[in-house]
Amino acid sequence: METSSTARPLDAVVVGAGISGLTAAFRLVRAGMRVAVLEASPRPGGALVTHEAAGFRFELGPNTVLESDPSLPALIRDCGLDGERLAAAPAARRRWVWHGGRLRALPSGPLAFLLSPLFPPAAKLRLLREPFVRVPPAPARAAGEHENEDDEETIAAFVRRRLGEAFLERAVGPFVSGVYAGDPERLAVRWATPRIAALEAEHGSLIRGMLARSMARARGGARARGRDRGKGDGEALRSTPRGAMVSLRGGLEELPRRLAREIGDVRCGTVCRAIRHDGRTFVVEHAGGAVHASRVLLAVPAGAAAALLDEATAGRSRLLAELPYAPVAVVAAGYRRQDVAHPLDGFGFLRATGGGGAGLRVLGCLFTSSLFPGRAPEGCVTLTAFLGGRTDPEAAAWSDEQLGAAVQADLGRALGVRGEPLARVVRRWPRAIPQYERGHGRFVALQAELERDLPGLHLAGNYLHGISVPDCVRNATALAERIAAGRQASLPVMGK
Repeated sequence: METSSTARPLDAVVVGAGISGLTAAFRLVRAGMRVAVLEASPRPGGALVTHEAAGFRFELGPNTVLESDPSLPALIRDCGLDGERLAAAPAARRRWVWHGGRLRALPSGPLAFLLSPLFPPAAKLRLLREPFVRVPPAPARAAGEHENEDDEETIAAFVRRRLGEAFLERAVGPFVSGVYAGDPERLAVRWATPRIAALEAEHGSLIRGMLARSMARARGGARARGRDRGKGDGEALRSTPRGAMVSLRGGLEELPRRLAREIGDVRCGTVCRAIRHDGRTFVVEHAGGAVHASRVLLAVPAGAAAALLDEATAGRSRLLAELPYAPVAVVAAGYRRQDVAHPLDGFGFLRATGGGGAGLRVLGCLFTSSLFPGRAPEGCVTLTAFLGGRTDPEAAAWSDEQLGAAVQADLGRALGVRGEPLARVVRRWPRAIPQYERGHGRFVALQAELERDLPGLHLAGNYLHGISVPDCVRNATALAERIAAGRQASLPVMGK
C-alpha cells in the first residue's frame, strides 16, 4: 500500500524494523495511529537473530535481555508472548574471567571478593581507599564555552583513579568487552556508563553510592510489600522487583516477529533512498515510490540516518556518519556434553584485558544451554563465542574457517573442549555496537538540533542513548508515548 501526495498521509512512518522501530510502531498503532514500517532487509528484527541447526537453537545477536525497567516486560506481555517468556537459570549469576592462563570466578559478594584469587592483596586493600578518593574539580570554562571532549574522562582513567589497575584489567575491562566490545581507553564514562558516573557525582564515592542505593531499594521494597497486602496474585506479581534476565522459548527473534505481525503494515525489502520535507509532510522515497507521513521515526544505524537526512538537513546530518562502531563476529557451536570438561556452571566467561588475558583471542563465551532450556538436544551443550571488537577489529573479518579454528582452540584451552562441534554457525556484524567514546555529546546535541529544526522528525535506535535491547525498548516506548500524547492534545474537541 502506498500513499501519494494527494492521499491522506500516514500519521507516522518508521524507517527501520529493529527492536527500536518495531517497539515505537507497536505502541503508536496501539494508540490508534496509522503507521507503516519500512525495512531494507528481507526480515524484521535487526540484530535479534535466532538460528536453528541440527537440533540446536543459536542466538546470533543478543542472547539474553534484562528486565531492568517495566517497559520490556510490558512489551512482551502486550504483544502476547508472556507465556513464552523464560527466566534464566540461577547459574546465570555466576561469571568467569580468563586471567593468567585459567578461568577464575568473578566474586559475587564482599566475602567472596576477600577470598578471591582473581584480585591480589594490594587490589583488595586499594578498595578500602575508594570512599576517600577525592572527586577532581570540573575544568574551568569561560561563559558560554562548550565542553571539550579532551576533558571527558575515559572508563579506563576513571577506574584507575578510583579502584586501580587490577580492577580495570580483571573486572571492568572484561565488562566493557562483554557489553560494548569496546576499548575502555576510548569509551567516555559519562556516556557509556552514566549510572557509574552518577554514583561519584551524587555521593563522592562508588561504594557510598552503591550502599545508599541499596538502602533506598530496600526501603522501596518494604513499602511495595506493604502496598501488595490485599492485592490479587496477578497485581502483586507485577509489583515485584524487576531485573530478571530473560529470553523467549523459541528464541529472542520471536519478539520482532510478533511485533511485526501485530503492527500489520511492515514492508520488508524496502530500501529507502531519502527523506524530504515538502513543507507540509515528510516524504520517504524508496525504490518503489514514496510514502507521505506527518512524522518520521528514523530507527536505523547512524551512518544510514546521515545519508537519508542529507538533503533535508542541508548536509548537517553527515556528522552522524562519524559515530564509531565496533565489528563483532559471533560463532555459535553445539557439542556433546561429554566433549566439554568444564561444568559450564555460570553465564559464561570474559577475557581479561591487558596481559592478563593472554592465551585467548575470543572476547568471551556464553554458556547458552546452561541459561535456558531448549537450546541444545539431550546430552549436548550450546556455546556462543565472540571475536573482534574495537581493540581487535581484524578478527571480525576472518573467514568462517579462521573463526571456527580460533574458537575451537580457545574453547579447548578455557573449557577443555575436545573434538569438532556437531553444528556451528558464524555471523559477522561489521557495525555491531555503537561506541560512546569521548565527544559523544556532539552526536546527542545534533539529534536535538535536527529534531528542533524539523518538527515531526525523531531519531531512534541504539547509537545515542543506550545500546542494549532494554535501552532501545525503554527509549522507543517513551518516544511513542510522547508522540501519542502530543497528537491527542492537538485533536479538536467535539463541540468546540
